[in-house]
Amino acid sequence: MIGLELKKEKRTGVTLVLFITGILGALYVLLNYSIRGDSLLAMPMKPMDILLTQLYGMIMVLNVFALIVATSLVYSMEYSGAAIKKMYILPISMCKVYMSKFLIIISMFLVSVVIQNTALLWIGKTELSKGEFEIVTLIAYTVYTFLTSLPVLSFMLMIALIFENMWVVLGVGVAGFLSGLALATSKTELLLIHPFIVMFKPATAMTSNVNVNTIIIALIETIAFLILGLVISQNKRID
Repeated sequence: MIGLELKKEKRTGVTLVLFITGILGALYVLLNYSIRGDSLLAMPMKPMDILLTQLYGMIMVLNVFALIVATSLVYSMEYSGAAIKKMYILPISMCKVYMSKFLIIISMFLVSVVIQNTALLWIGKTELSKGEFEIVTLIAYTVYTFLTSLPVLSFMLMIALIFENMWVVLGVGVAGFLSGLALATSKTELLLIHPFIVMFKPATAMTSNVNVNTIIIALIETIAFLILGLVISQNKRID
């Protein structure tokens, strides 16, 4: 099922969108540092905090829109020409279809994140003074930003399943981004039920410290949206 879905996602452009996002994110990091490197390092912050927090903001914006676009496309082939009606008639587990799409998107997004953070690794190795670059901090921050992005991925995939019109899915994603952006700096913990705010948390912090509570919330939301999506995929009725 994963192999079949991978062929479909290549045709719809899902895998390409996420791969290009990784390349663009890495190029942005390199270009930004080449222009602003001296002024960034002059900031009254630890070099690793500067390297990670000051360059991640734009990468996060690229990633969130990549996830919105990718999830908007992921069911486009099924809904095109009412193909999904035939899939529900065939002896195919729609839960497996949904899970395969989730695994493909999360895998390609991981590839994208690794590409982006490879650029940070290169800058840290070549530009920071001896003893300033901390590979463990970079790895921890990479895992942190990846995990806090998963609620958006899981939520948007569920939305893509519910709504047949991809423009509606895009609209929900943009609305989520804008509302999350407006509330991202709020200190109210309750707002972390908003998946986009969870994704924005690393970008709004001034240190590269990992917030364990945010990671726990991100994992709970990711699993909750995934389970809900699986239930919907199994019980969805196509007119």
